[in-house]
Amino acid sequence: TWDTSTWSTGSGVRCALQGLKILFMPTRPGAEVLASGLGAAVTDTLFNPLEMLKVRVQTSETTAPSAARAVYAKGGLWLLWSPGLQATWVRSFCVTGLRVGLYPTVKALVGADSLGQKLAAGAATGALSSALANPIDMVRTRLHAQVGLPTRYASTAAAALSIVRGEGGVGSLWRGLGATAARQALLSSGQLASYDGLKQAARGAGATEGTPLHVCCAAASGFIGQLFCMPADVLKVKVLSGDHGSVSACLRHTLQHEGAAGLYRGFLPAVVRQCPVILVQMPLIEQIRCVAGLGHI
Repeated sequence: TWDTSTWSTGSGVRCALQGLKILFMPTRPGAEVLASGLGAAVTDTLFNPLEMLKVRVQTSETTAPSAARAVYAKGGLWLLWSPGLQATWVRSFCVTGLRVGLYPTVKALVGADSLGQKLAAGAATGALSSALANPIDMVRTRLHAQVGLPTRYASTAAAALSIVRGEGGVGSLWRGLGATAARQALLSSGQLASYDGLKQAARGAGATEGTPLHVCCAAASGFIGQLFCMPADVLKVKVLSGDHGSVSACLRHTLQHEGAAGLYRGFLPAVVRQCPVILVQMPLIEQIRCVAGLGHI
C-alpha cells in the first residue's frame, strides 16, 4: 500500500516519491536500491567536506584541522563542500544504493538469520558495489586529494580522462580494486550486520520500530563499520590517489614507514565523518523505504 498520511514532510515530497515509485521502481530489489541511493545522495552531500578532509589526512602529512583551515583560507565554505560532488552523487547510487538496497534480498537468499549470515550478506553486497564503482571512487579520491593544492583536474570528467589517457587505459580506473572491494566488504558487513542485529535484539527486548531505534542502532553501526574497514580504507585511498602503485606495495610501504598504526591513520576524521553519515543515512533510508511501501530493513 501507499499510505503517506503520517509522513511529516510536505506534499511535494510525497508526490515526487510516488512518481519515482511509478516510473523507476518496477521490481522490489530495484526499488530498494533506488531508495537507498536517494538517502545516500542526500547524506553524502551534507557530509562531503568530512570525506574530503579524511582523504587529505590519509594522503599527506597533515591533520584534519590544519587541512580544513588551509582549504577554507583558499576558497571558503564552497571549496570545502564542492570538490568531487558530482562523483559523490553517482557513487551514492552505485555504492550505497547497491550495498544497502540489495542487503535484504541477499540476506533472504542466504537463508537463516544468524550473525554470520548477516555478515556474509553485507560483505557480498559491499564487494559487488565496489566492483562496479571503483572508477567513481578513484576519480572522487583524486579530486578530494588535490583540494587546497595546485589543481591537476578541472572537473570530474577531466580527472577520468586524465587517468585513462595517462595511466594505462580504461583498465587503470580499476586499479586498487582489491583494496576497494576489501574496504566495502568489511564496511558493509560490519555496519549492516551490526545495524540489523542491534535492531533485532532491541525489538526482542521490547523496543518499538521507529526513528529513535534507527538512530541509536545507526550510531553504533557507523563506528563498528569504520573499525572493521579502516586498514583497507587507508590502503584504498593511498592506491587510488596514484602515489603508491599496487595494494601489496602500498601495504609494505605503510608498514615499513609507519608501522601497523599507519593502517589506522586518519581514524578520528574517518569516524567523525562515518558516524554522522550513518546516523543520518540509515534513518533516512528507512523513512524513504516506508514511504515507498518497502517496509523496514
